[in-house]
Amino acid sequence: MLGLKKHIYNPIRDVIKKLKEHLFGIETFIKLKEYKKSRNEIYTGGKNILLVGSGKSALEYKEHNLKNIDVMAVNNSIKAFDDLVVEYYLCATDFPKHEMPRKNSYKEKISKYNYRYHTLAFAKYNNLPFRPLVGKTIFLDSLNWAFTKGYKKIYLLGFDHDYNPNRVKKWNGKYETNKKKLEKIFKGKGFEPDTFYGQGTPDPLRLGKENLSNLFSLIEAHGKFYGCEIYNLSASNKGIANFQKAKKID
Repeated sequence: MLGLKKHIYNPIRDVIKKLKEHLFGIETFIKLKEYKKSRNEIYTGGKNILLVGSGKSALEYKEHNLKNIDVMAVNNSIKAFDDLVVEYYLCATDFPKHEMPRKNSYKEKISKYNYRYHTLAFAKYNNLPFRPLVGKTIFLDSLNWAFTKGYKKIYLLGFDHDYNPNRVKKWNGKYETNKKKLEKIFKGKGFEPDTFYGQGTPDPLRLGKENLSNLFSLIEAHGKFYGCEIYNLSASNKGIANFQKAKKID
C-alpha cells in the first residue's frame, strides 16, 4: 500500500498540483502590473497588519491600538473579537464547516486561490529565488499572503507555538481531523489542547518542533525579499521564538 502511494499516487498528485499552479497563475501574469501597483500602494502607504491565530495570546489584541492597522483573524481566533469586524478572515481548507464564523464578522474572506496560487505566481513572475512556503500550515499561508499583499510590518498574536509536548508525542505525524477520533487519541489528563480556541484541525507540531522551527527561519528569510518585517506581540516567552519581539504596534 505504501509503495503504491509513493510510486503512483504521490507523483500523480504532484503533477496535478503543478498544473493547477500554472493554470491559476495565468490571471496573476495577466494582471501583474496591476498587482504590483496595488502592492506598492500598501507598502508605501504605511498600513501594517496584525495576524491573530487561535493561541492563548489572541486576546492580547485588546491591549493594543488597532486604529491604523488591518487585522486578519485565522481559524477560530475570530471568536476573540466579539463585535469588532476584522478586515480579513483566513481558515485552513480542512477547517470544520460547522465552526465557520458569521459573514458579518469580517469584511473579506481570503480564498485558497489568493493565499496559495496568487502567492506562488506573484513570487514566480517577480523572479524571487524561492518557492513560497504554502500548503504546510495556515500560519505560513497567512504570512505569505501578507508579504504578497504589501504589508511592510506584520505583527503576530495567537501564534504562540508553545504546544503541549505530551500532545506532540501523541500526534506522531498523524493527519487526523475527525473530532471523535481526536478525542479518543487525546483522552486523559495531561493531553489538554494548548490553544484558547481549540478546534479539530491538526497541530502544526505533529511533524516535530525542529521541522516547524526550520520553516519559521525560512519564512523569515523569505520576508526580507519582500521587504517585510515580522514581529511577535505575544507576552509569552514560551514556544518557538524565531521572530523579533515587540511590545506595541508602531
